Formats: sequence, structure tokens, C-alpha cells
Amino acid sequence: MSDYARRNGPQQNGGGQPAGMSQPEFSQEMGNSAAQDMMKVEGALGRVFNRIAGVAESNTEAASLAFSEEQLKTYLNDQLGFAEGEWFRSAKVGGVAEKIMETLDADKDGKVTWVEFQTMVDDLRKHFVGDLSPSAGIAEMEAKASEIFAQLSGGEGTVGYDSIKDETLKNLPEDQEHAKLIGQLAALMVLDIVDLDEREKAVRDRTVSQSEWLGAVNDFTR
Repeated sequence: MSDYARRNGPQQNGGGQPAGMSQPEFSQEMGNSAAQDMMKVEGALGRVFNRIAGVAESNTEAASLAFSEEQLKTYLNDQLGFAEGEWFRSAKVGGVAEKIMETLDADKDGKVTWVEFQTMVDDLRKHFVGDLSPSAGIAEMEAKASEIFAQLSGGEGTVGYDSIKDETLKNLPEDQEHAKLIGQLAALMVLDIVDLDEREKAVRDRTVSQSEWLGAVNDFTR
């Protein structure tokens, strides 16, 4: 079971009643559409989902909302500045958008819903807390996140594009195809998702503070 499914599936507290009610409970048997109608778009990941889908960042309604491959290309190209200045940029943007759609579009209808988009949580979580056990408590996660932030920031107090990209590349398999593109995309996505106060800057020029970093931990591990 993925971390996302573990957090959002039925859980029990000590008194035998359902716990963790920030989102309505659902099961895979309900289907993507039914789950979508019950959920709310929220958090750091929700803001990015809304940007890709072309609606206000403050939107919370998930019903009938999804983005297409073309909208994803626009986000990668115009908002992230992915592969900026590189040869064959259009082909790289198109190829990455196609790969992301293949990964996220579970029902292969050409659209990515809020439910489908949240499968990114498990991968994003590793940037903040590493490979901790899914059963790790909040205190352990925050301690690990602070340790990772300190390592990436080098004592500078902020983390930027190069640090996240280099750390991503370091953790990829040696024979990973298109490693540089993966490292670049990871760094841009993390910065765009986590940064709250430098939206006027190009994504690769932004930095994130420790408070923003730990705020993302709360979003991706609850």
C-alpha cells in the first residue's frame, strides 16, 4: 500500500472509531470519479494542481477538475521553465509531459484528476524525509526533514535549485536514463510546490526556508 493510501484509507484510533478525518474516507472500489467528488483540493500539492489545471490556486473543489497533457506542457514550459536554453527543448518538454501523463493517468482517459495527481506524494515525500518507514511518527519525520534541510542548505539557511537537483542525481541509479532531466524536473517541482514567498521569481531562482520545508513535510506526511 502506498503512503498516500495508508494516510487516506480507513484507520482506527484506540477507541475503535475512524481516525484522520481531514479527508473523507474512500476505497479503490469506489472508483476514481466517486473518490474525486468526495475530496477537496488542498495543501501545497493542491496549489500546484490548480495551477496546472488553469484554475485559481485557492480552489478547493475537485469534482470534474482535471488537467490534460497540453496543460501539463504549458505548465512545464511557461511556469517551470523546464529545459530552458537547452537544445531540442520542445521535444524534451513534450517527452517529459507524456511520461508524467503515463505515470499519473491511471484510467488512461487523457486527464489527470486530483485523486490521480496525489500519487506523486510518495515520491515527493522522499525529498523531505528520505526513506523513513511509513509507520514513522511526526516527530521522527520532522527530525529527519530538519537533518536533510541542514545537509542541503550547508548552513546557509535556505535551499535552492542546484542543491535539490544535485541531491536527486546522487540518489538515482547509475544507469538511470535521462538522469539530468529527472534531476532538473525534481528540483523545479519541489521549489514550485514548497516556495510561498518568491512567486515573482523564475522557479530556478527561488529558495525555500526551513519553515517552508517543514511545512511541506506536514502536507506530504499527514
